[in-house]
Amino acid sequence: MVQDTKKKSVFKLLFVRIVIVIILLNTLLAFFSIRDAVRIQQKSEATLRNKIRNEITGLSEFQTSALKTFEQSFYNLQKETLEKLVNTAKNKDLRTLNLNHQLRNLGLDSVLHDLYIIEDNIVVNTTYMPDWGLDFSAFGNEKIDLFNQIIRSQDFFAEKFQFESTTKRLKSYSYHPAKNGKYLIEIGSYSEIADKIMEMFRNRLKQIAIENEDIISVNYWFGNEEYQFPLIDEPLNRYIPDSVIAKAFLEQKDFSSEFTAGKQKLFVEFLYVNQEAGTRLPDFGISIITDQTDKNEPILKIITRQITFTVIFLALIIGLIYLSTRKLRKQE
Repeated sequence: MVQDTKKKSVFKLLFVRIVIVIILLNTLLAFFSIRDAVRIQQKSEATLRNKIRNEITGLSEFQTSALKTFEQSFYNLQKETLEKLVNTAKNKDLRTLNLNHQLRNLGLDSVLHDLYIIEDNIVVNTTYMPDWGLDFSAFGNEKIDLFNQIIRSQDFFAEKFQFESTTKRLKSYSYHPAKNGKYLIEIGSYSEIADKIMEMFRNRLKQIAIENEDIISVNYWFGNEEYQFPLIDEPLNRYIPDSVIAKAFLEQKDFSSEFTAGKQKLFVEFLYVNQEAGTRLPDFGISIITDQTDKNEPILKIITRQITFTVIFLALIIGLIYLSTRKLRKQE
């Protein structure tokens, strides 16, 4: 009886040790498998982001180079137009002047060019009716200080190219004071070439998101520290934390953040791109949004596989031990 008890204790101890060894070995195997999977995933994500970043950087460099080719022609056209208008209208009431007629006399297409007469920071005459009565005071003291500086200089001034928030089109604005210093004449001009370049850029950004399964969105942002607008309007834009975009433009550097959109867990990487100081082209940002919802799925699969393997292996060991002890008991 005592001998049987000892045998049972030995078998029980042996079984427990075997189980512990199997669990430890499988735990170590799972740990190394998970570590390798995480490293591979992180490397893959970094490679993908770098690939997209390099492509977008290349696209932006091409865009900048293409825009620069006609930047000087825009400058010359607007300067010549405003100087002619200032001279021909020096004895006329600019508040009632037919600006559409002036555009035609200057050989400009009213579809691509708009004229504005500004008095005391308010648009009092324009070819673009929605902006009639626009008060530039709403844009802050910086804008007012700029207007006052231009009027005092009595000279032509060209602003950087800007993207309109409503049309998403690149537009060039330039100014020249009237002879009497009472009015400020502004010209705003679109470019068909710029429109085509930006449309090509927009289509490629959409294509990048389509071609890469984990990429939800790639977008182009323009603006400054006070306001920012996306080139591509999409519902996902409103879920991106405002602090990320605003801080990128305010501090002029890259930022990233996690956020949620419905049941999706997303990650946004926001890249800030500085333009050369000597160009009129504006700085811009690029957002790359990736889906992190099922990021841990490969790890969960490894854990599930190891647990299943451990349970099956333990079941086999238990079965072998049971059959062996049963056979020994029969022999006794």
